[in-house]
Amino acid sequence: MAQEGSSHNVSLPSYYPGKKEVLTNIVDFMAKNHPQALFAEFPVSPTSYDAGFHKITYGSLANAVNAAAWWLHESLGGTGSNFETIGYMGVNDPRYNIMVLAAVKAGYKLFLSSPRNSSTAHAHLFSSLGCKTLIVTDPTSPMFASAISSQDLNVLKVPGIHELLDGQTRPYPYNKTWEEAKDDPLLALHTSGSTGIPKALIWTHDFAAAFYNMSQLDPPAGYESQNRLYQDNRIIFFFPPFHGAALFLALINGIANRSVWIYPPAAGIPSAKLLVDGLKHTKADVLAIPPPVVVDLARQPDLVEETSSKIDTIIFGGGDVPEAIGSALKDKFKMVSVLGATEIGLAAAIRPAGKFPSDDWQYIHFHPEFGTEFKHINADLYELHFIRSPEIFEHQPMFKLFPELQEYNTRDLFTPHPSKPDLWIYRGRSDDIIVFLTGEKTNPTSFEHHVATHPGVKAALVIGTQRFQAGLLIELVEEGELSSTERAKIIEGIWPKIHEANQVCPNHAIVAKTHVLLVNPKKPMARAGKGTVQRQLTLSTYAEEIDALYADAEKMNATSDDVETLDGEATVEKLSLLVEKFVKKQTGWADINAQDNLYLLGLDSLQTLLLVRDLKQAVGLPDLAPSSVYTNPSITELSNAILNLLNQKETSTKELDKNRRSEIESLILEHSNAIDEFASTINTEKESSNNESSPDHVVLLTGSTGSLGTYLLQALLKNPTVSHVYCLNRSPDSSSVQVERNKSRGIEFEFPENRVTFLCAKPSEENFGLDPQIYDKLSSTVTEIILNGWTVNFNIPLSTFNQQLSGVVNFSKFASQARYNPSVLFISSISSVIEAGAVIPENVIRNHSAPLPMGYGESKYIAELLLDHVAQRLFVDARIARVGQIAGPAHISGTWNRWEWLPSLVISSLHIGALPGSLGDSMSTIDWVPIDILADVLVELSFSNKSTESSEKTASVYHPQNPSTISWTELLPTIVATLSKLKGAPVEVITLHDWLKRIHADVESGGSDIEELVKRNPAVKLLGTYEVFAKEQGEGTKFTTDRAQAASAKLKSCEAIRPEWVDKWCQGWFKNE
Repeated sequence: MAQEGSSHNVSLPSYYPGKKEVLTNIVDFMAKNHPQALFAEFPVSPTSYDAGFHKITYGSLANAVNAAAWWLHESLGGTGSNFETIGYMGVNDPRYNIMVLAAVKAGYKLFLSSPRNSSTAHAHLFSSLGCKTLIVTDPTSPMFASAISSQDLNVLKVPGIHELLDGQTRPYPYNKTWEEAKDDPLLALHTSGSTGIPKALIWTHDFAAAFYNMSQLDPPAGYESQNRLYQDNRIIFFFPPFHGAALFLALINGIANRSVWIYPPAAGIPSAKLLVDGLKHTKADVLAIPPPVVVDLARQPDLVEETSSKIDTIIFGGGDVPEAIGSALKDKFKMVSVLGATEIGLAAAIRPAGKFPSDDWQYIHFHPEFGTEFKHINADLYELHFIRSPEIFEHQPMFKLFPELQEYNTRDLFTPHPSKPDLWIYRGRSDDIIVFLTGEKTNPTSFEHHVATHPGVKAALVIGTQRFQAGLLIELVEEGELSSTERAKIIEGIWPKIHEANQVCPNHAIVAKTHVLLVNPKKPMARAGKGTVQRQLTLSTYAEEIDALYADAEKMNATSDDVETLDGEATVEKLSLLVEKFVKKQTGWADINAQDNLYLLGLDSLQTLLLVRDLKQAVGLPDLAPSSVYTNPSITELSNAILNLLNQKETSTKELDKNRRSEIESLILEHSNAIDEFASTINTEKESSNNESSPDHVVLLTGSTGSLGTYLLQALLKNPTVSHVYCLNRSPDSSSVQVERNKSRGIEFEFPENRVTFLCAKPSEENFGLDPQIYDKLSSTVTEIILNGWTVNFNIPLSTFNQQLSGVVNFSKFASQARYNPSVLFISSISSVIEAGAVIPENVIRNHSAPLPMGYGESKYIAELLLDHVAQRLFVDARIARVGQIAGPAHISGTWNRWEWLPSLVISSLHIGALPGSLGDSMSTIDWVPIDILADVLVELSFSNKSTESSEKTASVYHPQNPSTISWTELLPTIVATLSKLKGAPVEVITLHDWLKRIHADVESGGSDIEELVKRNPAVKLLGTYEVFAKEQGEGTKFTTDRAQAASAKLKSCEAIRPEWVDKWCQGWFKNE
């Protein structure tokens, strides 16, 4: 036996085993005689094991119990007179056990209710126990809200764990003998809900003593006690502290059977990793964990190896471990299955002495002195009963709880081992209780009855045993074959009834739409002679279909359709939780600040599409669009926006425009001030004073790995006057990325080191985040800067571009101080000023309503104004190229990015077999410029001599649009012919309005595989763009090109888009299909 002060506990008083005592008296005895003996350990930090453990000795445990008893005495007005019930809900720490014992001393009984119960269950339990007071930990968890709101409760906040353990207090008097106290309550808790709503149970001290006496039973000759695996040793346990298993093990067993229980972090989520982390900071002999953690461990071989090197026994219960999982662990651990129930404790079990029976890890051999009897039900199923006997009564806890019974039916079903006597494997519950893989249970009867009240439903059967969540089989009144669409419509019709049933069932038993299965009328549910559904037989009959249902739901969970619905009245708080859950589902992110911009965190357009699809179903907003996320990019903003939509509180266009102008003005002011502040620190007389020039062009290019950037780099390298190009990109391996991007586009991918240098840069940071020596090298050699790097996403909000605007300022500062006064060519967009009028001049435009109302255009507009300010304050040669539609390459190999709006339109048109005959009035004239030609034009604009321009200190603006145009209707025959050939059937030409209707219809009927949907119908990601085309009326905005043509011979001679180029681009989009 381990000695006092060691990691183990010490021998208990001589009256054990076999004698009985109140747990509080044992604690006081230990505190007096063995104060340094360990009772438990818990992590200092509530979130991890990193800060080590706080050890609770019996001395400090007794002190904490006394302190808590005095606190109860003072808070409740004295000692309890009739064991009044006090509810308790708290974080996962030893205060559960401390408060149980304190309530005993103070004359009360503590009721431990699961925070996961529904409001209905809470109300029933509190009412049945006459509970008027609820004690909670501080801060109060949101999970406790339903309990607090279920009754008119007096809510008290319990003292902190360290305050109870470490504070000095006088003993609270408790002088009852065993005979006086044995029938007094130890605590109250509840069943899993065998009648639909959980029932309250009260454990007496005699019940607790019967349990620890049962666990101390000596095994028969040739056997060992399985229960002694969790006695007189150190055990890490992951059961919630209100769960019966935790109370049996850590409270009753811990005190009576000399075991030290090691708690997980109070806020930790039970997982294999958390378990392994714990073993790095303390020693243990046994793991006591629920099945989901066993499954998690088995799926991570590296953690299995690490765990098995430190521990050899895993005790699991509260649910069923799948055979494949246990079989993967049985050679590494002693896998010990225990039968536990609130009414019986952890059943006494034995195993053969000597070698552990690993192959029989799923089976239980009940102790012969426990009074078990198995009664045949059907086939190989037997129901477990306990038979009362005077000889063994003192270690039969169930008869202390139900003293009027002579026989106790557990309603647990077992199957005997095919060849070994007395070995039994658990098979479920005969009373229809569903035991989930989590160990949580539900009685589905009331749920089934409610759904069956729908006139179209003949019968309903809840499923979910050995699963993480519930499902539902429905048998319809009307028989007949159904299509997938018809099935979906029927489920939608029944859903209100399912939703109502979800409202009153426990959270862990809620049924999602993805888990509803309509049974085949040719294979009806099995029924008994009186017409009732035979559950087990029906489940066996539909085993394959049920497996398929859960498999499909798993796939859909990775995409979009396993969606929780919003229960009750919508509030910002509820919506925020829902949005956060769905964002985490799509991204896998663990922690998200509700105020963070999701796009800065990395949310992409596909994840946005999936998020919107979830939210549409969850909140009942079929018209919710991705644009709602783009314009409200944080959880808080999106939740408020959805609430406004639900309440139909539409903000006026005038107010939106006012808010938009204000945001634009704010960003302009922020960055202009930064420019002015910098200008005040440098020599403002620098203008034109430095005429030093380099014989060659040394170009700093940003965004070289992007679509346009690859062609810009190509154009620079083929120019003999360019001696070197510095490519600044955010990617740390941009060199290899560049090679791959160029290869994929079919263009040159050789980059000689003497002509190209790839640098990983952060433009918004000082020195671009570069080493000072590299920054100085750039400053002393660069002659031109081409700012091409910009996030090309027309849907994300303006705030997302703030860092890129900071980058524009930093490059301007760099240019103002560089040796050769490099020019700065900013690749802007026509979207920056397209709303400024019918004809847009090649000038800087100051009109905050000029950009399209989207972050991309607005950010480009702001950048233009900042560069104009730079030209005036820092005397930088600032140039702006407002690029329009960029087409695929004309004269070199390569493809047009298939995810842009025209390729997406054509690809989707092939899918639906129809092409729009018009792109709307504003898009009827095609002034696109092929990307290879545009790259040459932009290099010319960067290199052009500004001496012929006005000497006024202002940014130069160019419009590199094609001066030679063609109409959409002239290109249409070529696209129709190409698509018809590829499809092998004629492709229709329809109106843009009808085309959009077909795209929408395809989305609605597209099934759950969202990635496959986007691949075959990429237009779904750009529906907003096409809808704008359809709404716009009148001739589109005209951009003057005189200055650009004067500066670029390539642009001046550019020809209109040729039909053969269009055919080449179409072929490229479908080449790999």
